[in-house]
Amino acid sequence: MLRFGLIACSSIARRRFVPALKRSAHARLERVGSRDPARAEAFAREVGCAKFGTYEEVLSDPEVDAVYISTPIAQHDEWAQRAAEAGKHILCEKTAFRSHAVAREIVALCARRGVRLMEAFSFRYHPQHALVQQLLGEGRIGTAKFFHGELTFPRPAAGDFRLDPDRGGGAFYDAACYPVAAALMTLGARPAAVSAQLHLEAETGVDDAAAITVVFEGGAVAQCVAGFGLHFRSRYSVLGTGGRIELERAYAIPPDRVTGVVVETDPGTERIELPAVDVFELMIGEFATEVQSGRRERDFEGRLLQQSAVMDAALRSHREGRIIPLNGYGA
Repeated sequence: MLRFGLIACSSIARRRFVPALKRSAHARLERVGSRDPARAEAFAREVGCAKFGTYEEVLSDPEVDAVYISTPIAQHDEWAQRAAEAGKHILCEKTAFRSHAVAREIVALCARRGVRLMEAFSFRYHPQHALVQQLLGEGRIGTAKFFHGELTFPRPAAGDFRLDPDRGGGAFYDAACYPVAAALMTLGARPAAVSAQLHLEAETGVDDAAAITVVFEGGAVAQCVAGFGLHFRSRYSVLGTGGRIELERAYAIPPDRVTGVVVETDPGTERIELPAVDVFELMIGEFATEVQSGRRERDFEGRLLQQSAVMDAALRSHREGRIIPLNGYGA
């Protein structure tokens, strides 16, 4: 049983991570941490955890094996580094790190300290994505040529960290990372070049819209769109030489949500329904099993580095106004 400590009493920890942890057969909650001890105590009482305190107390607790970091994005670097130095395995909310250079440094530190590091893209664990990859492998839509992903939603409420550039806010890090991660997972090829454009909101200075294009070795292209202050969309589709596959709900997937994969080919359209699952529980289970086995069968760190390389290149493309080749720039 992997024993987790919380680094931050966040909304996502309360709504999704801790409930999934309570149901997990592989992990449990050991200690709650907050910068505010009173908040840690209140959160711990709410979720039924006997131990609580500061982040430092979480990291110094010998009964904590791993930490779940869900601070605002700008604080991930510090607490991932401190967790690795304390010998704790790390499950870090996306976007893990805003710099590919920092990502490489922390991955290297984790390797030296013998701890594992995973970026918490829980959506990956929904069986619908494995089904899409199975259908592509079977050639149901021929050769995949285009991926199109969207994650858009209404504007966050005032005071939300996503509206604060100093805390790592903006649609780029909070939302655009999802369709990029889905494209990398779905197409499977190595990314070769990236281009991107961001729109900055005048009121806050954060980006409220991002459009990213990734060209892959072999010629497939991914177009990834994200933003807030928009109609809610959480989908992706893959267009091939003989058809098209679309997911009806790709990213933020409630644990009670039944989903569907739509396959369009010349003979007709088929909808394949998948039952509801808790993607957080599945993610926690894989992370805990991998950590406790000690076998390193899952390349969490390599996946994180590839993701950060593409996102870093996208930001560089926006700033420099040009396509960024990934030769020598990636993981």
